[in-house]
Amino acid sequence: MPFTMPAFLLRGLAFVCLGISLAQAVQVSATEAAAHRIVMLNASDPQLPAFIAVDSALQAAVREQSPVPVDFYDETLDVYRFGEARLEEKLRDLLTEKYKAVPVEVVVAYGKAALEFAERHRNRIWPGAAIVFNSVSSDDLADGVPGNRTAGVPVEPAFGQTIELALRLRPRTSRIVVVAGTAEADRRLLSQARAALVPYKNNFEIQYDVDLTLADLEASLRALPPDAIVLYLTMFRDASGSPQVPAEVLQRLAIASPVPIFGIFETYLGQGSTAGVISSYDAQGRRAGEMVARILGGEDPAAIGVDAPVSAGCMADWRQLDYWGLQENRLPGDCDIRYRPVTAWEQYHWQILAVLAVVLVQSLLILLLVTSRRRLSRARSELQAENTLRADSERDVARLQNRLTRFGRQRSQGAMAATIVHEISQPLIAIQNYTLAARRRFESDSGERSKIIELLDKIAGQAERAGVITQRVRTLVSSNEAQMSQVSVATLIAEVIPMLESECAAVNCTIHYRPISYIRPVLADPLQIQLVLVNLLNNALYSIARSKPGASVISVCMEMPSDELVQVSVIDEGAGVAPDRVDQVFEPLYSDKKAGMGMGLSICRDIVELHGGRIWYEENLAGGAIFRFTLRTFEQ
Repeated sequence: MPFTMPAFLLRGLAFVCLGISLAQAVQVSATEAAAHRIVMLNASDPQLPAFIAVDSALQAAVREQSPVPVDFYDETLDVYRFGEARLEEKLRDLLTEKYKAVPVEVVVAYGKAALEFAERHRNRIWPGAAIVFNSVSSDDLADGVPGNRTAGVPVEPAFGQTIELALRLRPRTSRIVVVAGTAEADRRLLSQARAALVPYKNNFEIQYDVDLTLADLEASLRALPPDAIVLYLTMFRDASGSPQVPAEVLQRLAIASPVPIFGIFETYLGQGSTAGVISSYDAQGRRAGEMVARILGGEDPAAIGVDAPVSAGCMADWRQLDYWGLQENRLPGDCDIRYRPVTAWEQYHWQILAVLAVVLVQSLLILLLVTSRRRLSRARSELQAENTLRADSERDVARLQNRLTRFGRQRSQGAMAATIVHEISQPLIAIQNYTLAARRRFESDSGERSKIIELLDKIAGQAERAGVITQRVRTLVSSNEAQMSQVSVATLIAEVIPMLESECAAVNCTIHYRPISYIRPVLADPLQIQLVLVNLLNNALYSIARSKPGASVISVCMEMPSDELVQVSVIDEGAGVAPDRVDQVFEPLYSDKKAGMGMGLSICRDIVELHGGRIWYEENLAGGAIFRFTLRTFEQ
């Protein structure tokens, strides 16, 4: 039994199909309504290279600046080949019927005839549309002022500048031949050329080949003398009334002419024209396209108005220059020279550079390999020689090692002896001084028993001190280990000063010291710090004795530059240190004493640095020297 779809399903399916069709129709209508519509009205053949170049640039400029799609409609009057008068009415009626339902916003008129036609029939064919003209000369605009909804970019043919360029290339020219056709556009251009050539009438013979058939024109050019040049305008129709294409006519004339041909249009380059001062078609088209885009964007055409002509510049065909033997250096420096053959270097310079780089790298690698091989051979020979010497060297090293061991042992013993002599000399000198003092008192029979006993106690103390120093110096030299404890720097200074009474009395000097209660105790080896103090005070006494007779004072000061440091300063009024010897005072073997060993300050520096401090010298501006050293405070 065949399947029969119910009626309600058929009706539903029909409504769905109808809805889809209506939606598509609405979408297409909305897209068409959103698009801009522009008519491109050409006065001549739209396939001419000049109009193709201008039209392409114009449409590209409009599309770049339009946020919505743009539809372009091409129309042509072709009046140069067929005439306009007998067809204008029929063209008007045809276009009126054609665009009856198509709202056009802008009409772009190429050429004077197209501009005049658009302005005469705009209200009937394209009501409300603006007109933007192009390829209309400034002289043609002088015949009538465009309407208030018309704007455009005129052209200014550079006849005089092109003649000047031709004369620069051919300075021996005596005849200028002007070639043009018989169409209305040909004659308008010829009229402008005649006006531009008036200044040359007195210096050159000017020949106009205008009312000739193409064949007669070719014959006329063949007969030209070698000192002539040809200025080719346009030929849309020759004397026989035959329609012509200007570029194709130029190709035939270039073959017939024995002299260079110059032109004012860009598309003539490559067709036989040698050079000219020419306005770029691309620049003309883009300028007009920008005007169209501004109008589509809402600007009033009357406010835009007629723009300045596009500036012209030198353009030349390299092949024609080469053929006629014309010197390229006679052209302006900014001349656009076209059709120059591209050399292999210009076309493939990056590839050539890459190949050269590869060859260079390979050559360098080969050279490097050869050099490395030679070096390897030399290194092998040198290695063999070194292996021979190595055994001898090892034997020599063993002998030297034994000698260095003995020398090191001797050097250590010498350093220990120097240290012991330096440190033990202090208490021995004190014992000697106290002994002399006691002897003087015995000899004087003064009866000062208590004073003699005091001197004997001091002698015993210094002897005990000498023994302790000897033991401590031996420990210091052997291990550099100090016996650290909490100690008062003020106490150490107070114990040292009495040891130097006899030395002070000998040079009439007083050691000035005033304890300060707030100075924190330090972590130090008392004996080593006293050795530093004795050394610094002895140096100060020696400096005073050497340079300053009379009473002097040595000051011992304490301060705390920070919570972690105690600073001690020994300030004298002696000779000081020579400026050129300042950097050497703490070096071993440095001494300005005749009997000195030069170890005192060096040992002081080692002791202070062992305690984590530092010692340095400063010049006493009042005369003399200042030695300062720091010690770290004691922390629980």
